[in-house]
Amino acid sequence: MSSQSIPLRDTAHGENEAGNGDHAALGRPTDPPVDNGKRIRGITPFWHDRFIEISLVLSMTAYYVIGNVHLGTGFLFALNPLLSLPFLLVFAVLCWYRLPIAIALLPLTLPFYFYQKTIFSHYSFSLAEITLGICLLVALLQLGLRRSNWSYWLSWPELRDRLGPFSIPIFVFFLAATLSIFVAYDKVSALRYYREEVIDPLLYLMLALYCLRTRGDVTRLLLAMLGTGLMVALVGVMQFFDFRNTLQLESDGVHRVHAMYGSANSIGLLFDYVLPIGFAWIAAKSPFTLNTWAFWKKKLFAVAVCVPLLYVLFLTQSLGSWIALAVAAVFIAAISIRQRKVLLIAVAIFVVALG
Repeated sequence: MSSQSIPLRDTAHGENEAGNGDHAALGRPTDPPVDNGKRIRGITPFWHDRFIEISLVLSMTAYYVIGNVHLGTGFLFALNPLLSLPFLLVFAVLCWYRLPIAIALLPLTLPFYFYQKTIFSHYSFSLAEITLGICLLVALLQLGLRRSNWSYWLSWPELRDRLGPFSIPIFVFFLAATLSIFVAYDKVSALRYYREEVIDPLLYLMLALYCLRTRGDVTRLLLAMLGTGLMVALVGVMQFFDFRNTLQLESDGVHRVHAMYGSANSIGLLFDYVLPIGFAWIAAKSPFTLNTWAFWKKKLFAVAVCVPLLYVLFLTQSLGSWIALAVAAVFIAAISIRQRKVLLIAVAIFVVALG
């Protein structure tokens, strides 16, 4: 983010390197955290992480579904909500064990924001809010118990370096949003939206900056974003072909796919965040040669994810989303072309094509 990019390790496993600067002298852990090597015997690190990922997803899904009357009238939804608490405990334990994995997978909860679960009395929260709350609670407990020896500890200069040039805009945005509460007409609603739209995203950003230290963590986060978009796209396809009677008539007189959201434009907004990740994945430089399967494997995967997203984006008929996506695609293409002459020729062809 800053002028000097922060290096990411390929893995968090391994031993501390000798002479690791001031951190080693102060007895602080190195960056990234060192794995203690505790794994299930007979399972490789790859499958161990996949087991943790699947367990996190299944445990939170079970907690969210069991006893959640907001989801419907089925058998699981009608059960006593107390039966879901053991699954929440399992999720919390897994978070303690592998906090970065839980944080990276949190975007998978975003599509279900409107379907909340009652926690106590009339207090209901979305799946994303519950997951964020557990991750934040685990992080604070670990920090309180270990303090400066916390594996993900960052000093203020280190955190500021990770924020880079975005620290000032973030502070200005936070300050403006905070001051706006005092002049809001409905302060109760203003506080709720302040928490949902400002505080929660900033808390997640802080968790990501502190805990996501390796290339594997960042890759997992990007895959979770792509998985979120693919999930919404599949629901949109099913709605269009199998549940057309649920398509709402928009204000412009057109029936558009909206999946689990209240508006088709919400899908367009989400896909404007997700699709550029897929485009960048396709355009990214590969260390493998063109005629190898390793070169095409990840690119074909990205294409396979982007195709249904583009199709559902077409079904939403969201013109603004297409314009934003086109701008993002041009930007990705521009930074992917390293030769200026080729870039200028491509820009000229693009302008002529538009004309």
